Formats: sequence, C-alpha cells, structure tokens
Amino acid sequence: MRRILLIIIFGFILSACGNKTSSDLENTSSQVIDPTVVLLTDTVGNPNTLKISSMLSQDRALASAKEYGPRTGKWFEGENGFNILTSTPSPVRQAGTDVGTGFSKVPEGRSVRFQITSRDKEGNRVELLKEYMVNNRNNDTRQLDFTYQMPEQPDTNYLFSIEILSAENVVEDTFLTPLFVPAHELNARLSVKPPAVGSDQTALTLYNAGPTNLYFGYGYAIYREEPEGWTLVPDDRSVETIAMQARPSESYVEKVVLPQKIEPGRYRLVKSFNGFMTDISVKLAADFEIQ
Repeated sequence: MRRILLIIIFGFILSACGNKTSSDLENTSSQVIDPTVVLLTDTVGNPNTLKISSMLSQDRALASAKEYGPRTGKWFEGENGFNILTSTPSPVRQAGTDVGTGFSKVPEGRSVRFQITSRDKEGNRVELLKEYMVNNRNNDTRQLDFTYQMPEQPDTNYLFSIEILSAENVVEDTFLTPLFVPAHELNARLSVKPPAVGSDQTALTLYNAGPTNLYFGYGYAIYREEPEGWTLVPDDRSVETIAMQARPSESYVEKVVLPQKIEPGRYRLVKSFNGFMTDISVKLAADFEIQ
C-alpha cells in the first residue's frame, strides 16, 4: 500500500504517519527492496510495563488553581468574551514550541496580566515561569499577542492564565487554560494474527504501553522476504485518510486485506506512527507466513 501523510490542523499543524514506506517508491513498476525493513522489530521501548501519562484532567487542573480568582463572566463571557480573546492555546503542546493568545483590546481603564506557571502532579503551583502585564498606557493600539516558548521538560503540566484588573488592581475576571507537554517516550508493540488457510484477511494490533498517545493513519505496507531482501508487495488499492490515536493501555486493531493471488512465503507488515505532540516517529514490523 502507499503511505499517506496526514496533516490535521487544530489551530496548529500536526503530522501523522500513514503507510508509504520504502523511500517514496522510486519506480512502482519494478521490484522495490527496502534495506531498512530487515532492521525493524515488533516493539519500541518496553511494552510489557504500562506507563501512564501525568496529564491532569481539565477539571482537576482548574480546581487545583486556588491562587486565582473565579471566572466571573464580566469580560470573558458573552459579547465581551468574543470581542476580547481572538485565540486560545490548545491544551497539549510540543516541548519548545510557542504557546499564546491573541487579545483584541484592553478594556478602558483596565490592565491585563498574563502568567505561565508550572504545576506538580496534583496541579499545585511549582514556579512562575512568565508574567506580562499591559494596560491602556503601555499599549496604545489596545491590541496584543502574548507568546511563550514551552520548556523542554517532558510529562509536565502547566497553567496559562489571563486576568483583567481594575484601576485599583482588583481582579475582575480570570481565564485559565491547562497546558501539558507529553513525555518524550514511546512503548508499543505491533502484532499480527497468522491468516487462516485459504483466507485473504487477517488483523494487526498496535498496543500502546504509554506514557504518550500514539498518533497514526489508517494503512500499512506489506513486504515479502526474497533472497535479495524484503520486497514491497504492490498494492494500488485506495486508503482512507483518517487520523487516529491510541491512548496508554489501548490497542488499535486494523483489518488487513491481502492482495489477490498472494503467494506462499514469509511476509512482514510495517506500520508507522508518531508520539502525539512529540518529534518521535517509529516504524514497527510484524511477521507472518502464508502456507
């Protein structure tokens, strides 16, 4: 099968792996041998031990932020809310990338305070990483963008806050958004059921042992073991462009339909995936035989 590169936009760009392998298939009409396929294994990391992400739920993260005032609705709800905030950050962020918001105006006679804080596993504040304040006097256009580069600290929770203060420095409204940088680690296993005799179908299973979500597309590549090396089995069938995730402890099972008139021999299924919101990209391989 051909590999499909999935690009999904959630206010930022993510890339997910599909199923073209073997160096972009320089000539699909001739035999394609990929020397890297022989090096692939069916596991990455240690899939025998489940590791759970430290990511807090939104409710728990907000409930633990006791140092902030309530969201009163005076500025961040209704008509005011739509006029003030032009964008908000997504909750899961890759380490080293920018996070921030667009703010269309500073209300007359008010100040705006932005903060980024790191949090422990219970959601309590650990450190104030960044604070920035703006008011009508130091923001003549009344428009601003606030950005901050997320630390290179994996499996860590953060909190992004925006407060609007009166002329007397009394907090009138608060907007809080939990943030999380995933662990830079993958533990997973790919397996395949041997097809029944005479059947053209089987199934592969991708198991995620955590602590990071796996992100991937629908599809795989099939290779046949030949004396010259692992040879790509041609397959021109179309593949749906669907992006999927497997959370820690979850298994993704994908139906495998073998090409028509496939010959007896030893075969290898190859599937690619990423660690969600990381720069880790992995290919795993699972073998089976056709008698």
